[in-house]
Amino acid sequence: MKNVLIVNQSAELYGADKAILELINNFPENYTPIVVLHEDGPLKRLLEKKGIQVILSSVIKVKRGVLKPSFFIKLPFEIIKSFLTIKKQLKGKKIHLIHSNATSVFIGAFYSFFFRIPHLWHVHEIIEKPKRVALIYPKIIHFFSDKVIFNSFATSNHFTSIYPKIKVKSTVIYNGQERNIEKIDEVEIAKIKSSISTEINDKILIGLIGRISKIKGQDLMLDAFTILQKKHTDIHLVFIGSAVKGKEEYLEDILKKIEKNSLRSKVSFIDFQENIWPYYDTIDITVVPSTEKESFGLVATEAMLSKKPVIAANHGGLVEIVKQNETGLLFEANNAIDLAEKISFLLQNPELIKIYGEKGFKRVNDNFSTKKYVKSFTNEYEKLTR
Repeated sequence: MKNVLIVNQSAELYGADKAILELINNFPENYTPIVVLHEDGPLKRLLEKKGIQVILSSVIKVKRGVLKPSFFIKLPFEIIKSFLTIKKQLKGKKIHLIHSNATSVFIGAFYSFFFRIPHLWHVHEIIEKPKRVALIYPKIIHFFSDKVIFNSFATSNHFTSIYPKIKVKSTVIYNGQERNIEKIDEVEIAKIKSSISTEINDKILIGLIGRISKIKGQDLMLDAFTILQKKHTDIHLVFIGSAVKGKEEYLEDILKKIEKNSLRSKVSFIDFQENIWPYYDTIDITVVPSTEKESFGLVATEAMLSKKPVIAANHGGLVEIVKQNETGLLFEANNAIDLAEKISFLLQNPELIKIYGEKGFKRVNDNFSTKKYVKSFTNEYEKLTR
């Protein structure tokens, strides 16, 4: 058995976290995953339940706002501390491959460079801001990688347009998903609806699933809903997800806007749910109004696996998932009026909700299956560990 050291950017269960969990749940034969996380959380608990070793250590996480002189002064000490922690927890186990799951984590890159271990960097982000960082990142990824995996052609095109040399050592592997949980029945759906709000009854439920942050577009969705509810009285909006730690003011601004527009009885909030599938079953229409380009868009494929139509922003990797007038609708990014019009179109043509849902289900199984995903990674692992 060969050991793969997987460095992940969080211990939560959002996009990139779910993608790596899907791979670990169906891990390539003859390979054993060992996961490095920088904090406790639902992902850590799930991995440990499966008997997978988890190492808690600094992953040298780089995000907006941290690239200050103090960061670089502390960096050598943090790297050494992390190396010592990982080495101690490995207890002599040989690492045959390092898999960094996100561009925001650097300890895998440094560890592979220092100990001369093959390094696969799995890129889940389209980095456009700040511009200086966006221009240098592809060069850094190229330098520290033996193989770069992009999760969509949108992601690949973004990086290769900045630094064409990276194309030689990169390939695209779409995130894979499958649903192993049966759809809940009408009785359970009614229970969830009543737990969301007593105001729902038989209303059409529009859902936005994802952490509450500017890039996920809750504010944009609320603007569109404000327009919609003046024409459609039979709709209810639900946001499912928790606010980003330290950025709760964004949620507060949304709540103020709800109060200002007298929408308290028409908009509900549900905190992050580890088992999200029953909520997809309850929602009628899923919206993915990302204000910045999504590199892929797992919420879209999850909704399609639940046979729900998807209305998504017309940019980034979402364009590769949602097929216009087939599995859902695409609206002009950051345009609340166009988003409202697309939702209104579905509300006026309710038969399309089921048709788009059925076609979306088939599309995910044909193009974004776990089987394809794992097979592709197995091939890359084998190439790097020969």
